[in-house]
Amino acid sequence: MTQTTTDRERRKTSRGLRAYLTAVLALSVGMGVLAWVYDPPDELGPLLLLCFMGVISFQLREPAVSSKFGFSFTSIILLASAVISGVFGAWLVGFVSLSIDRNQRRWSATFFNMSMTSLVGTSIAVVYWLAGGKSAPVGIDGSVDLALQVGLPLIAADVVGCLVNALLLAGVFHFDQGAPVGVVVRSVLASSGLAYVGYGVIGFLFVVLWYPVDLRAFSALLIMAPLLAARWAFIQYGEEVRSHERTVDTLVTALGTKEPAAAVRSRRAARLAEWVAEELGLGPGQIGTVRYAATLHEIGHLGVPTRLLRRPPESLTPGERRVIERHCVMGARMIEGIDFLEDARSGIRHQSEHFDGSGRPDGLAGPAIPMAARIVAVTAAVEAIVGDPDQPGHASISDVARALRSDPGRYDPDVVAATVAALEKHVWPHPLTSGSVA
Repeated sequence: MTQTTTDRERRKTSRGLRAYLTAVLALSVGMGVLAWVYDPPDELGPLLLLCFMGVISFQLREPAVSSKFGFSFTSIILLASAVISGVFGAWLVGFVSLSIDRNQRRWSATFFNMSMTSLVGTSIAVVYWLAGGKSAPVGIDGSVDLALQVGLPLIAADVVGCLVNALLLAGVFHFDQGAPVGVVVRSVLASSGLAYVGYGVIGFLFVVLWYPVDLRAFSALLIMAPLLAARWAFIQYGEEVRSHERTVDTLVTALGTKEPAAAVRSRRAARLAEWVAEELGLGPGQIGTVRYAATLHEIGHLGVPTRLLRRPPESLTPGERRVIERHCVMGARMIEGIDFLEDARSGIRHQSEHFDGSGRPDGLAGPAIPMAARIVAVTAAVEAIVGDPDQPGHASISDVARALRSDPGRYDPDVVAATVAALEKHVWPHPLTSGSVA
């Protein structure tokens, strides 16, 4: 066979991603032209200052707060731009802010980021205007009027900007990795939604200092203090997340020292488990728990004698087999006391439970089995079915599906269905031939 179905799917996905990126860029340019025609900025000086602040805010971003997303404070500048410089100003600030990215080697990614941020800025400005927000609010008397004419419209614009940002990002992950749009949107909102609340408050403060207090450009200096404080808080959170990842990597490295194949299997199982969790529509926190449980599902092998791990399964005595089978319980005990892995412990301990209640160690059944354990059980089974990716056989997705469904009481049927769907969307761990799934 010179070409697999997966090869064709990958090319189709690549074409879809290019078309999506082109469409976003074209939409951004079109919106910029319309904004210039219908709402050109009144003053050039404030617009240049806001563009400069947008570039600085992006350069001061914290790029690795989570496994997929980072934080910058450009949205604060976009909110202020919508009030100070109108629709075109918000578009231009968004487009210019991400134009300088020394860490990005692909022009396509840079242009998408510029287009996405400009569309977010445009949506913020348009919603602010539709909500009755007052442009250049000079002469507003009283806090009530300020709240009604600036504050509430900015809140509405902030919410819409957050949603537009999440949807545009979801499109990239969908066309690039096959991730469900709804899952990515929830993940973005969970990781940055609360931050947008703070963005809205600081953006409103920026506008108040600029107009009612009449500090104008000097307000930019005053607003940098809360921006830098917020950046420091995000850096601390990002460092905590990276610390968690380093802890898991250390455990996997220890496992790899004793049993290299187990470490490789664990990382592959974790990737598939994350896709399955996304297919099931789990929340970001649950997806993280599943990923940790799958990554460490064989960590209990550290407590199993190496001579047993190296022997073929058919040569083991019943007593030796029971020792290996206890690795789930041993693995859960090994990570006891590591707070951020507490939820993953049950996924490790109960991965050998059967959906019909005939498994071990506690004979749990159905929904009583933790979701992470149900997913790990299936992904580990897929790993065993597919085998070594460096020596691929002829396993197809339909072969995997039949093998998983051959024992109806063993696995959660919903997880099996989600696994098959994930395998059809992604390349794991090497291209599997497709075909009708039984």
